[in-house]
Amino acid sequence: MYRKNKYHNKRCRCNANHIHQSKGEAGYCNDLALQVKAGVIEKYESQKKFEICDNEGKHISNHFVDFLVHHFDGKKEIHEYKGVATELWKLKMALTKSQYPDIPYIVIYEKKGRYR
Repeated sequence: MYRKNKYHNKRCRCNANHIHQSKGEAGYCNDLALQVKAGVIEKYESQKKFEICDNEGKHISNHFVDFLVHHFDGKKEIHEYKGVATELWKLKMALTKSQYPDIPYIVIYEKKGRYR
């Protein structure tokens, strides 16, 4: 049994059997799997870890993004599915954008009924 959290989301599995933090995130993962099958994107990784370091290279924190999407031309994109944008997430997003400027950071905000 999973512990409830203050945002009332429930962990669940997508069709690829990944565990996600919400039904919406699992639904978005299913959409990405369909894009792979249709040949729109090459592949995607779920819960990809990005290390955040200071100017001297000292490790500060990790930021686990929901998805790292790989395109056929070699480009990558971070896709983050968000229902609630917390202050900690906003900080980690800003640091990740700064540390990895060549990887676009795309935020998909939950729309009522879209990924439930």
